[in-house]
Amino acid sequence: MATRSFDEIANAARAAWDPAVTEFAAGLGAYLEAEVTEQLRLGRQLADARRAAHLTQQQLSDRSHVGQAEISRIERGLGNPTRDTIIRLTAAMGAELAVIPGKRPLVSA
Repeated sequence: MATRSFDEIANAARAAWDPAVTEFAAGLGAYLEAEVTEQLRLGRQLADARRAAHLTQQQLSDRSHVGQAEISRIERGLGNPTRDTIIRLTAAMGAELAVIPGKRPLVSA
């Protein structure tokens, strides 16, 4: 029996999808990609702010009462911090949380 790669099997399955399912899957993929991109961006911004404040992750943990491992996950884009966690981290760095309008829409029609 010949073996097939995962991509071959997945592509064959996708070819049989209804057009509405294909459209939904494409939209979902774009949404998930944007979400991951934003998580990575948030993590980089928090790491940059922490370094600018001359703090280690452990020092930030001690000041914010957010675990060092959680700070590490957030900075690597792997965490999903709550609003409260972000506020505690920024306050512990002597920073402010600001929402700045971007150049692209957050949600497309």
